[in-house]
Amino acid sequence: MKHGKIQKHGKVIEVKNLKKFYGRFEALKGINIELYKGEIFGFLGPNGAGKTTTLEILEGLRRPSEGEMWFLGEKIHGDVPPKIKEKIGVVLQETRFLDHLKVKEVLELFASFFKNSLGVKNVLRTVKLEEKENTYSENLSGGQKQRLAIAVSIINDPEIIFLDEPTAGLDPQSRESIWNLIEELKSYGKTIFLTTHYMEEAQRLCDRVAIIDHGQIIELGTPAELISKYGGKSEVDFECSPTPTTVALNALGENLIISGDHFRIMTQNLTKTLEALVLWSKKFDISLTNVFLIEPNLEDVFLKLTGRGLRD
Repeated sequence: MKHGKIQKHGKVIEVKNLKKFYGRFEALKGINIELYKGEIFGFLGPNGAGKTTTLEILEGLRRPSEGEMWFLGEKIHGDVPPKIKEKIGVVLQETRFLDHLKVKEVLELFASFFKNSLGVKNVLRTVKLEEKENTYSENLSGGQKQRLAIAVSIINDPEIIFLDEPTAGLDPQSRESIWNLIEELKSYGKTIFLTTHYMEEAQRLCDRVAIIDHGQIIELGTPAELISKYGGKSEVDFECSPTPTTVALNALGENLIISGDHFRIMTQNLTKTLEALVLWSKKFDISLTNVFLIEPNLEDVFLKLTGRGLRD
């Protein structure tokens, strides 16, 4: 998915100075968030950063200790009211369905919880589970169960969908299927709040991302903005033959790093550097082999802002 300038078509969620205390421990230290209609908003952070607490407050599962919240223009006082919950869909990190219920029966059950709901057939078509409607939920594959979880979250035709690590533990093919489904939901005008530990997922799907650490949002912007600001330089890695002379190596400039027979050029302009490298190889009659282009990504940003140390 390509991301241009965010089209702000109206706020669906606004949070100001959101705090949460557990005794003396301050889990959230003043969170400020705005979500706009039709965007995918990524919420990223290490374990223990405050993601789950924030998500549970927005879903109406916990009360904040301090702060203000608005959903769809309505200020929330205390618990999230039922009329707002009717417009919210939620996919948890792990979803368990009752055994011995068929897929269509699971959806019929959840549809009965709401005043209005989409047709079961339509939802099954959206999540591509039509052929599994009479399959017992316990017999679904991991990817199919997650698509069923998303089906449950949209059965009430919500305006806001919370997805908590929706592709965790899935194989690449199933993950790609879920990504396509999320993009399709966005095309219907849904606003999606996504938490994930997969930086590739966030970079592909999200219009904007917020990075939270130690209970505070430390950076917010589009993936492209954050990568440009924090991602660092691109790299051109290559090998060549015959071994370049000292004169030839000096011609490549001071950004060249040599490790045995392996060469690396650090650059801010990948295209120009690659063009210059091709001209250099022709000038000195050198053949380039095993050329790799490495561009900074959202994972580089995440690690730079939150550190590389493992947190459990």
